Formats: sequence, C-alpha cells, structure tokens
Amino acid sequence: MKIAILSDIHGNLPALKAVLRHASLQGAAQTILNLGDSTGYGPNPDQVVRLLQASCFINILGDYDKKVISKAHRKAQWASVKKPQKRQMFAWTFHALSKSSRKFLKSLPEQRQFEAEGLRILLSHSSPESSIDFVSPESSDKHLEALADAYEKDIFLFGHSHQAFVRKVNKVLFINPGTVGRPDDGDPRASYAVLDIKNSKATVEHFRVPYNIAEAVQAMRMTNLPEIFCQVIRQGLNYNDVVSLFGENPVPPSLESCNLVTLLTDFGLRDHFVGIVKGVIKSIAPQSEVIDISHQIQPQNIEQASRMLMLAVPYFPHGTVHVAVVDPGVGTSRRAVAARIGSHFFVAPDNGLLSPLISKAKEDQLPVEIVSLDQPKYWLPQPSMLFQGRDIFAPVGAHLANGLPLEKLGKHIDDPVTLTLSEPSRTSSGWQAEVVIIDVYGNLTTNLPASTLPYKEHPITTMIQGETIHGLTLAYADAEPGTLIATIDSSNSLAIAEVNGSAKQRLKAVFGTRVDVIVGS
Repeated sequence: MKIAILSDIHGNLPALKAVLRHASLQGAAQTILNLGDSTGYGPNPDQVVRLLQASCFINILGDYDKKVISKAHRKAQWASVKKPQKRQMFAWTFHALSKSSRKFLKSLPEQRQFEAEGLRILLSHSSPESSIDFVSPESSDKHLEALADAYEKDIFLFGHSHQAFVRKVNKVLFINPGTVGRPDDGDPRASYAVLDIKNSKATVEHFRVPYNIAEAVQAMRMTNLPEIFCQVIRQGLNYNDVVSLFGENPVPPSLESCNLVTLLTDFGLRDHFVGIVKGVIKSIAPQSEVIDISHQIQPQNIEQASRMLMLAVPYFPHGTVHVAVVDPGVGTSRRAVAARIGSHFFVAPDNGLLSPLISKAKEDQLPVEIVSLDQPKYWLPQPSMLFQGRDIFAPVGAHLANGLPLEKLGKHIDDPVTLTLSEPSRTSSGWQAEVVIIDVYGNLTTNLPASTLPYKEHPITTMIQGETIHGLTLAYADAEPGTLIATIDSSNSLAIAEVNGSAKQRLKAVFGTRVDVIVGS
C-alpha cells in the first residue's frame, strides 16, 4: 500500500496539482494524508481547500489555517502581528475562502489517527503535544522517545517546519514530508513523501517536484498582495529571508520566462535524440511549448550554430528559453552555462556558442548574466558524460521555463569562452568574404552584410569557385531557372543561389568557401 503524505500546501494550487500528478505516477494517489496549513501565503486558498475535499484525502487542520478561520484570532491576534504585510495576507486569505471552504476547515481535527496494514499512524501538524512543540530534524531522541511512549503509535507524521526528514527511534518512524507550496530552503520545487507499507513494514521516500512557479507567481500578482509574497514562492525562501535579500518591498524581476523553449542542435532528425530531449522538457515543464530552430547544424560546427541562433532570437518573444547544444567538448571539463542575455534566457555549453550574442548585448548596453551550472538537483539523476543535452541542458531549460530564477542554477561567472566569428576583409577592389550558412535549398549565405555593399550606386561583381556573377538579383523570379545569381537574402547578407537549383551542388561549396566581391567597374 502506498500513501502520499502532504503538508503545508499554503494555497499554492500549481504546486499541489504537480504533486498530485507525481503521486499518481508513484501509485500513491488512492490515499493522501494532508497534515495541514493548506492556506496562507499562496494565491489559491479556496481552490486548494475545495480540491482537498475529494474522497482520497484525509486532512487535519494546521496552525495557519486555524488562525485564518478563528474568530478570536481575527478580532485580537491578527492585530498583534508586527508585519503589516503579514496582517494583510491573513485578512486576504480569510476573505478569499468561500463560506463552504471555511466551514470545511472548521470541521477538521487538529490530530487524526489512521491505520494501514496493522500500523498505527498519528497525524498532527506540528506536534501532538502542542502547536509550539514542533518536531524537527534536530529533535533529540529523548524527545521522540517521549512522544512514542505517550501515544503508542508506529508512525508519527508532522508538518509545520517545512523540513523534509525521516527519523527512526526504537522502531518508531517520525516523518515530515516537507512543504508542497512554500519551500524555504532556497529550492522552490514542491516537496512531499510516499509511505510504502508492505507486510506491516514501512519505508518512506521523499520527492522534490518541479512545477509551474511562474503560474503561481502570476496568480499571486493578480491578488494585488505585496510583491514580497511572489518572491517567497519564486525564491523558495521564507518571508524573513526574502526581506533580508530584497527588502520588504521588492520589485518584480525585469525578465521572467514565458513558457516557450527553443531547441538548436546538431543531433539531426534520424535518431531518437531530439525526441528524448523534448520528452525531458515536457516531463519537467508540461505547460511549456517547445519549438525547433534547427537540428541540422553541421556536426560540431559551433560557428554555424552561433550564427543561426543570432538570426533566430530576435523573432521570439521576451522570456523565451533557448537551449542550444552543439558540443564537441561533451564529457570534458568544459563548463555548462545558463544565461540571461538581453530579454532572453539561454542554456548551452561554454564553448563560445553564446559569445556573439553576449558581445552584441553588451554593445547595446543590455543586461548579461551568466551562471555556471553546478546544481545537480536541477539535472536528471546520474547524467551521462555523452548525452548532456538530455541530462543537463534540457532539464535546466525546463526549470527556467517553469520560472526558476537563473541564480538558483549555479554561481555567476564573468569569463565565458569567447568565439570570434569569421568576418569579411577589405581588399583593394572590394571584399573577401566566405560562406557561413548553407540552407536546405543549397543557397550560400556569406558573412558580408548588405550594408557594406553600395550596390545601388556601383556595379557589384561576385566571384566564387571560378564562377563570376555580375550585379545583384533581388528576386529569384527576375532570373531564368538555372541562373547563378548573387542576392541579398533574408538575413540581409550577400548570398549566392541558383534559381530553381542548388548553388551548393553546382559550385561544390562548403562552409568557409571563399567569395570575392568587386565593387565598381
């Protein structure tokens, strides 16, 4: 028999739904023990309480719930709370609860006994002794022995402290599942536990569950409560810790994710790699939309990947997460990084792939923040040395799409690997350029920007692989099929194409093929 143990949901509906999905996958959703503090600090107290009335739940009342619904607390003790923002949260939570939800909470006991396969289980929010005598990971064996002797139970379940732990003293289990909706250990993911009872023997496993943090934060903002409560959810910290970091009146971050993830790789489409990467992202961030930029980058061609990413990024909305994996150094000591560059997020190997984007952002005086990925809790377990796109980059991109703050992923760095893209050089008669992109049609894009070509004032002659092209043709229909033309392509660069054909095949061109441009007669 598997039993899900939840506590301290604190009105966080997206977190609760993610935990219930996870518990269902563990086969533990038939019986769910909820240890209280279902309201407060979160944006959805009424929806949470209504959900907890399903038949699979066995609920008790938490101390925050009690303070919210108690008439005596409303009349006297709310006013004694020193922080006005906390008083505001108490009042808002009470009024956000429907009459039926308040009635349901009032009907809940503060303790409950439960039996499963002969094991006696006691549910209490903080401690069966009193609300101020809560049990923590640091509680002494003597304290736990006294509880075991006083109540004669095989398993004690507690919430309140938000600290997930399991202790065993004299064959008695003491379990705290952590908090579903308001973590305060710096990890915003939801926490819960599964109790597995077989043949009257119990084992417990704790889980951290990713969820759509951004949805919870946006719902909180819709309440018009102070921003500090948004940051409590977003940072995975308690109120006081958020105050110490950001002050009592923090401002929303200037950029948050928009649930959109792009992929750019050299994986190709023949094998299973791209599908697996998408599966990892959707498993962690099921609400995210995943869009392919390309998976046909020439293997290990970092410069081609960098150029293609530069071309694509401006056409995506602010807050998009771009996962780019072209990684000839996979399995070596090269770093993996995540970054905010301008108004987008990026996850990539630290091999120069992001370097041109970083340089352009700095040139435009846009924000640049880079972290080295050193937090394995946000990766898949036991990452492969050879498929870090699946095990590191995809999970990190998904967590960013969920709204996890960038700084949670690792330490800030200011020395990313730089990559110098090839640039055209001036000659006595014009320019020497090279082919840097070859598209599916066989068109050859060069590294020569159209802005450097005075083609409206002077004739342009292009030479490549022994062929000479006079002038520019600005539309394919302006030349006969089979004609080799020079043109200005959609990236606003000089390009060579064969009308209704392939310039790549005709010229046997490759990346880096030289292109000479003569300006004037």
